Amino acid sequence: MNINFKALMTGHLKSYYKRYMLLFIAFVLGVSAGAFTVNGLSSIQRYEMGNYIEGFVRLIDSQNIDNTELFRISIIRNLKLVGLIWVLGVSIIGAPLIFIVMGIRGYITGFSSGLIIRMMGAKGILLSGFAIIPKEILIVPCIIALGVNGMNFSLNIIKNRSVKAALKDNLRTGFAEYCGVTLFYSLILFGGVLVEVYIIPVMVKIITPILL
Repeated sequence: MNINFKALMTGHLKSYYKRYMLLFIAFVLGVSAGAFTVNGLSSIQRYEMGNYIEGFVRLIDSQNIDNTELFRISIIRNLKLVGLIWVLGVSIIGAPLIFIVMGIRGYITGFSSGLIIRMMGAKGILLSGFAIIPKEILIVPCIIALGVNGMNFSLNIIKNRSVKAALKDNLRTGFAEYCGVTLFYSLILFGGVLVEVYIIPVMVKIITPILL
């Protein structure tokens, strides 16, 4: 049996586009809050952060990156996030908490980018464009999709009025589908991890003569 994935995805987006938009807005608000927080740092904090960023760039320029260790750190960090969203999806109160998780994820991105740009100016824009944006292009849409998947299952539990009823009616179909979608987007997110570990360090190393 042939499955039209394009039509399936289009139908899914049309059905849940409001939830995608709401989670995207939560992420953007988090980014804005993170960028705004940079302005509240003291001069001493900005000086220490600036030295850290410069030291990081010099380290990449002068030494080989331990890709194995970087991969371990990145995969654990992202698996924790995926696991958290999955757990929230199978809980009754998970739907609103997913918004908070999305906002916090956006805050981290906004603070990181905002700090780099604040400390380095135009060079910071360049560094953010090479060090942060490439992986975020893959990772953020996956996280939002995982969030919508979690919201859908959590709201399904609420509609069934109890976890017991939801599990009884959907254990063989809904729950399996929920786990399958989670696995699917996790594999795509894994591509973002590979970009972060094996491509971004090379890209940053190429532009370090401009940054230093």
